[in-house]
Amino acid sequence: MADWFELIHIQPFEDMRGSLKKLLMISQLKEDEKIEEIYVLFSNQGSVRGNHYHKETLEYFSVISGKANVALKNLHTGAFEEIVMSANNNVILKVPPYVVHAFKNEGEEPFIMVAISSKEYNKDDTDTFPMIII
Repeated sequence: MADWFELIHIQPFEDMRGSLKKLLMISQLKEDEKIEEIYVLFSNQGSVRGNHYHKETLEYFSVISGKANVALKNLHTGAFEEIVMSANNNVILKVPPYVVHAFKNEGEEPFIMVAISSKEYNKDDTDTFPMIII
């Protein structure tokens, strides 16, 4: 696996009621990392999200329902990687600045993803730079 993004493996707590997945804890953040925004994405069949990068923003993603094909490109090295994320593989994707990221739903059902961002979205200063990779 590449060293320019991170897949954080999590261990859900499970009992007869179901499961609990802790997506991110303060103990996982480095001293200079912070969280300013959390949101949920709902993506229909055939849709693509992302296809952009950030210069300052660090993001975490976790699929909580369905499956997402993920493309990542490191702008510093040109390295490219594709992975599949689903609710079943129990990983959190950590995407640092200058990594283009895109998510495509090639399944029949919608996928639902939680996103955690180090920078609150500001329409006047988005820190979002389009680049199509998927």
